Amino acid sequence: MPSVSLLQKSPSSPVSCHATGFYPDRAAMFWTRDGEQLHHDVDHGEILPNHDGSFQMSVALNVSSFPAEHWGKYRCVFQLSGVKEDHVIVLDRAVIRSNRGNPLPLLPLIIGAAVAALALLLIAGVGLLVYRKWNGKKNTPSPASSAELTPLEGQH
Repeated sequence: MPSVSLLQKSPSSPVSCHATGFYPDRAAMFWTRDGEQLHHDVDHGEILPNHDGSFQMSVALNVSSFPAEHWGKYRCVFQLSGVKEDHVIVLDRAVIRSNRGNPLPLLPLIIGAAVAALALLLIAGVGLLVYRKWNGKKNTPSPASSAELTPLEGQH
C-alpha cells in the first residue's frame, strides 16, 4: 500500500507531493486545480527505487504564485497502474509535513551526547590521577619499614 504525503522544506519552497512504497514502477502523479491537470509551476520528479524493491516519486508545486486562500482548489493525484482508485490529497497547510518546527531535530541529542562524553572523560581522568597517586604511595616504602629492612650494626 503506497504512502502519499505532502512535504515542504520552508514556507517559501514548493510543496512536494511524495508517494513511496508502491509497486510496480508504472505510476503517474500530478497536480490539479479545479479538476484540471496543471503543467505550469509543476516540477515532475523521476520514479526512483527504494531499498526494499518498491518505488517512490514526487511532483512539486510552486505555491508562491497563488494566495493561500486558493489552496483548497489544488489536489495532488497519484495513480498506480492496475489500481482503480486514485490517491488524492487536498493542498492544505494542516497536512503538510515540514521541518519548520525544529529544523535540526537531532541537535539537542548531539549536544547531550557530547556533554556526556566530556563528563565521562573528566571523571575517567580524575579517577586515573587518584588511582596513580594512591597506587604510588602504596608501593613506596615508608621510612619506618625501610629501617626494619636494613640490618643494624653489631647485629648478625
